[in-house]
Amino acid sequence: MKPKTWLTVIAVVVAMFCGLPLLTVIADTGAADACTPTAGGGSGQVVLLDHPGPVGKWNGSQTDNAAIIVAVGQRRQIPARGWVIAVATAMTESRLINSSTVTDHDSVGLFQQRPSKGWGTPAQLVDPVYASTKFYAALTQVKNWQTLPLTEAAQAVQKSAFPDRYADYETDAQQVVTAVASGNSTAIIGDSDQCESVCPATATPSSSPDDSCVGIGAVFQRAKTWLTAWNGGPVPYLSSNVPGDLFHGYRRDCSGYVSMALGLPGPGLTTVNLADRSTHISKAQLRPGDLMINPDTDLRGHVVLFAGWVDASMNRYYGYEQTGDGGTHYRSIPFPYFGTYSMSPYRFGST
Repeated sequence: MKPKTWLTVIAVVVAMFCGLPLLTVIADTGAADACTPTAGGGSGQVVLLDHPGPVGKWNGSQTDNAAIIVAVGQRRQIPARGWVIAVATAMTESRLINSSTVTDHDSVGLFQQRPSKGWGTPAQLVDPVYASTKFYAALTQVKNWQTLPLTEAAQAVQKSAFPDRYADYETDAQQVVTAVASGNSTAIIGDSDQCESVCPATATPSSSPDDSCVGIGAVFQRAKTWLTAWNGGPVPYLSSNVPGDLFHGYRRDCSGYVSMALGLPGPGLTTVNLADRSTHISKAQLRPGDLMINPDTDLRGHVVLFAGWVDASMNRYYGYEQTGDGGTHYRSIPFPYFGTYSMSPYRFGST
């Protein structure tokens, strides 16, 4: 094979979720525009350089197929919730076994898609890359798919006679996706540098201070400094604009800290100001460098710098914050926040 026919998939730098380091895949396509499968053409072959191996009751061959589904989702910049829906669907339909044997009329492949229903030819539908691409294309046409229960999202695509079965595999799919995407079945990040290494370099630019990979990395580097900047420990919390109370020109409260991390002028915006200069986004759209905000007034509001999901369930995230219970923290936080406190996702500077 000629070296020029091998195309390294650039999905490794478009991670939407810091807690899930991406697979490295190579697509042998022969042409760059064939890398993304389309309904009318072939998809090429995805060669996995890293094999996840067995996960729970799923053997290495099955998790390899899950890895291809996830890799296609990454390449198409589908949020991690979509990977879980897709893998749970394939678990339900085929047990992650890519069979060309026709079942249930003319169903074949990982998703048991039917040529007679317009999904593609039998040969296309036993290509995991093609089948996955078709599934994601249909999923993203489902209104509010990111927030629907998994069973409803999967059923809207598959039109199954047994729609409730998809729920049986949601937990398994979360475990497999986490293992596939992180190389670690728990996907717990102990080092925030991992977050910076997978920041969304090719994301759509916004009017934030610097939306490049280097810029996002600088945000987290600044945030990290306050963990040890006060005599080797966290900077203590204090909400005061008095010059002598500032730390390197910034207030020592939550919004002053996040303003510092974002590279904004001192002493920093208030929580209300940060919300006013940001755009409300969905949970599924969160990416490293976004904000979780409660824009309440009179010291009742709060802001956290979002650093990535803990795992594919999207139930917990890593965040940098400045609080009265110990000052600067980098920790795992339940979504949207501890207890019943209300927080919402925002993207600073977006229009």
